[in-house]
Amino acid sequence: MRLHRRSLLAGAGLGLLAACARGGARDDVLLVGDQRGGSKVVLDAIGALAALPYHIEWSSFPNAAPLLEALNAGAIDTGIGGDAAFIFAIGSGAKIKAIGAQRYEGPGPVLIVRGDSPIRTVEQIAGKRIATPRGSISHNLILAALEAQGRPLDAVTFAFLSPQDGQAAMQGGSVDGWAIWDPYAELAVRGGARVVGGLDGLVPSYALVFGRDGAIADKRPLLADYQARLRRGWAWAAAHGDDYARLLARETGVDVAVWQSVTRRTRRLAAPIDATLIADQQRTADRYRRAGLIDRPVDVATGFDASFA
Repeated sequence: MRLHRRSLLAGAGLGLLAACARGGARDDVLLVGDQRGGSKVVLDAIGALAALPYHIEWSSFPNAAPLLEALNAGAIDTGIGGDAAFIFAIGSGAKIKAIGAQRYEGPGPVLIVRGDSPIRTVEQIAGKRIATPRGSISHNLILAALEAQGRPLDAVTFAFLSPQDGQAAMQGGSVDGWAIWDPYAELAVRGGARVVGGLDGLVPSYALVFGRDGAIADKRPLLADYQARLRRGWAWAAAHGDDYARLLARETGVDVAVWQSVTRRTRRLAAPIDATLIADQQRTADRYRRAGLIDRPVDVATGFDASFA
C-alpha cells in the first residue's frame, strides 16, 4: 500500500502533549487517514487546523477498505469511512474501534446502469453482474435489495472493483450495473447513465470515525480533540452547502456544479453511537454472514467505543 502523507505543524500545547506522552514515542503526532475531499476539507474550512496543540500527518486512500487495512496495520491512528467496510474489519479481528459516527440525510449509494440498459427497476437485477467495491455501503445496498425481494443473496454476480474500475466496466459493458455513491453517481448520470429505482430507504447510510486500539489507549486526548473539530466541520458543511461544494471542487477537480447537486440533496451530520446505530450495523453483519462474506457471527457492539461522544 502506497501512502501519500503531508504533515501539518501547529503550536505546542504542553498540557495536551503531556497527557499523551508515553516514553520516547511520538505521541504528539496523530496519523490521520482521509479520502479525497474528505475530512481535511471541512477542517480547513472552519480554521480547525490552525494552532493545533499536536501534529497531524495525513494519508490519502481511495475508499474505506484500504484505510481500515492501514489502520489495523498501525500505519494510521484514525480515519473515516463507510460503515459496511467496518464489519469486515471487526469480523477479521482487526484491532480497531468505531469512535464516532456521521449519518447521511438524503440519497445514499445507488445503482447506476448505462443509458441503453434494459434494466429499469431493481427487481430486474437477478442474474446480472454488478460492479461495486467489496464490503462497501453500495455492496450492502444490493444485498439488502435481494433480501427485500426474497431472492437468494447469490442471485447477483458481483465484480468487486474500485470506483474508477467500476465506472469503466459499466461504460464498457462488462458489467450490467454499478453500485456506487456520490459524486461518482452524479458524474455517471451527467454522462448519460441512469439511476435504477426502487432502492431508496433500504439501508441507512453512515460513515464511521475509526480509531486504532493502540491510539485509543495512548492518544486519547488527541483523538477526542480531533473528533470534536470534525463534528464542528460537519455542522458547517451541512449549513453551507454551496460553499462546501466550492471547496470540494477545488480539492477534487470535480466540477462545482456536480458537488452543488450532491450537497443540495445530501447532508452529513454527527450521529450518536447508540442502540439504533449498533442495531443497524448488526443487521449488516448478519446479512454479510448469510451471504457467506464473513465466516462467523460478529457481535458488532464490541467494535464500538462510545466514550468519545
